[in-house]
Amino acid sequence: MTKLIGGAELGGTKCILAVANGPTDILYRTIIDTRESQKTLRDIFTFFNDYELDTIGIGTFGPIVLDSKSRDYGLLISESKKGWEGTNISHEFSRNIKAKVVIDTDVNVAAIGEYYHGSGKGFHTSVYVTVGTGIGGGLMVDGQIHTGNFHLEMGHMRIPNRDNFEGVCKFHGDCWEGLASGPSMEERWGVSASELSEFHPAWDKEAELLAHGIVSIIANYSPDRVILGGGVMNQKQLYAKIRFKVTELWNDYTPLGELSDLIVEPELGNDSGIIGAICLAKSDQ
Repeated sequence: MTKLIGGAELGGTKCILAVANGPTDILYRTIIDTRESQKTLRDIFTFFNDYELDTIGIGTFGPIVLDSKSRDYGLLISESKKGWEGTNISHEFSRNIKAKVVIDTDVNVAAIGEYYHGSGKGFHTSVYVTVGTGIGGGLMVDGQIHTGNFHLEMGHMRIPNRDNFEGVCKFHGDCWEGLASGPSMEERWGVSASELSEFHPAWDKEAELLAHGIVSIIANYSPDRVILGGGVMNQKQLYAKIRFKVTELWNDYTPLGELSDLIVEPELGNDSGIIGAICLAKSDQ
C-alpha cells in the first residue's frame, strides 16, 4: 500500500500544511501562524504525526542551504524571519517525524506547482514571482528548478529608485524587495496595502516598481511565462498596470507577444506553494 505524502509551505506569516495522495489529491490540510521557530515547529509536528507518511516536501522562507550533500542541508543562514536564523529545518523534521524530508524555498515550490499544474503547464520556461511580505522568484527550465551556486534571490536585485525611498530590506535597503514588497508599501504610504483603495496612486507606483524587476527577469531569462502571485497581487488591477509599464520599459526591443499571455496570474491561486511542496515530495518517493 502506498503511503501518504506531506507538504509544508513555511511562509513569513503563516504555514500551510497538507497530507495527500498526490498534488491533485489533498486529503487533509491546516493553516497555522508562523511564530518563533520552536513553537511553530511543534505545531507542525503535531499535525503530521497523526499520519503515516513516506515523504514530506517543504517549501520555506530562506536563505537556506539546499545542497542535499551538505551536513548543513536545511539550515536557515540569515535572519530573514526573526527567531529562525540557525534553525536547521531538515534536522528538526528528521528528529521529530518518521518520514523522508526534501526541502526547497517557498517560492521555488510555488514555481514547481504552477509549472506542473497551473499557469506554467506546457511551457519550457516559467518564472514565478511572489509579492507579499517579501519578494522572491523561482525559475523552472524544462521541468527543473534552477539553483546554480545557491538558490535565486530575485527579490534582492537592484531596480531604479527614482524618489530615493530608503527601502525596508534590512540587508540591502532599496533592493526590489525593499522598494516593492508589502511592508515597503506600508512604510511608503502609511497604511498596509490591503487598506488602500484600488484607485489609490500607490498602485501606479507599485506597478512601475514591479515592472522594472520583471523587465530584468525578461532580459536575463527570456521566460515563456511570468506568473505573479502573493498577497500584494490580490489587487487584480495591478496586472494590467504592470503589463502597460513593461511594454513601455521594454520599448519594442525584442518581440514579447501578447503581454496578457506572458505576465499572468497563478492558476492555482493561493495553493501554488502547497501543491508544489507535494510535487516535491512525490518526486522524491
